[in-house]
Amino acid sequence: MTKKTTSYDDPSFDYQRYWQTRKYEDQSEKIALVKLLRLIPNKKNKKIVDISAGFGRLATQYAPLFKKCLLLEPSEKLLQEAKRLKTKHKNLRFEKGFLEKSPLKEGSFDVALLIRVLHHLKDPENIIKEINKILKPKGFLILEFANKFHLKNRIKAFFKMNFGFFTEHQPEDIHKKRKGPLFINYHPNQIKTLLLSNGFRINKCFSVSNLRHSVFKKIFPLKILLLLEKSQQFLSEVFNNYTGPSLFILAQKK
Repeated sequence: MTKKTTSYDDPSFDYQRYWQTRKYEDQSEKIALVKLLRLIPNKKNKKIVDISAGFGRLATQYAPLFKKCLLLEPSEKLLQEAKRLKTKHKNLRFEKGFLEKSPLKEGSFDVALLIRVLHHLKDPENIIKEINKILKPKGFLILEFANKFHLKNRIKAFFKMNFGFFTEHQPEDIHKKRKGPLFINYHPNQIKTLLLSNGFRINKCFSVSNLRHSVFKKIFPLKILLLLEKSQQFLSEVFNNYTGPSLFILAQKK
């Protein structure tokens, strides 16, 4: 998480601009989030925490639904940008820091979001344990992670005759190839096992940003891409076929 914080605090890095150039991915994730939030009952009386919330990219999706919302973010720069949302959503509050070092009380939240975070962590189990602690009994976790078992990787493994790829569930550390910040792709079975062994059950799982390829973006306008994305998310859930580069999970504390 240190490298993540450092790069996000860099004055030359504009995270909001980053997302402005990725409208398809942004909208795809919001579609998935709204879909999972609908499955959580009595939201008007509940508290939600958005862990490593950034500049509050997703806050407009959940703020109108919950009684209280906490945006927890280690980057001072991003946290200041997020605080601008307070003018529209009075139920938002903000805290600087990491979940592992935050004084959040045990059993104090009904819902936790962990989106665009796990790929920065070499040991995701620590943060899953902390989330379990701060959630109330039967509380919900909406988790997103970079999917090692996406379609492009499967095709590569097939043509390289790397058939072991289809059976081993180890993470894929790709930051070494890119020579950039830490970035780890996780296998779906690895994350599912991690959740199950740390006091969660899995209610929903499906792939997101299924058409994230420059060819599709050139061929189809954004509206068509998002219509296709909705159908792909549905099919992924029904057939347990996680071909997209990102996976969303709705898990519930036992």
